[in-house]
Amino acid sequence: MLGKEDDPLLPPESVDSVLVLKTYHEIAQPILLLARLRKAMRTGALLGIIDRNGNGKDHGIGKRTVISEAGEAGFLLVDEYDFVKPDGMDYFLVFRVDAPGPAR
Repeated sequence: MLGKEDDPLLPPESVDSVLVLKTYHEIAQPILLLARLRKAMRTGALLGIIDRNGNGKDHGIGKRTVISEAGEAGFLLVDEYDFVKPDGMDYFLVFRVDAPGPAR
C-alpha cells in the first residue's frame, strides 16, 4: 500500500507494530502522521522509532522532540535503548498504543 506523506492510508486497527527506521527526521508533519498511524494500530500495538540525535540539518532529531511529538499524537513511551550504535548518537524509542484513537 502506498501511503501519503501525512497519512499511511492503512485500515483502522489493522497493524500490530510499526518501525520507523532512520527517517523520522524527514517527516514534515510528524504529529499528524503519527496520529493517523495510531488510528491504524490495534490496542497494545508497538511503535519503534530509531533515529539519531541531531538538529534536522544533520539528518537527525533530538529524542526528546520525538518523545514529545509521539505523546502529543497519543502514544505512550514504554522503553528506550541506546545500543543501536556504540557512538551514543542513535536511539531506539518504543511506544505503545493503549487504545486506538481518532485521526486528526
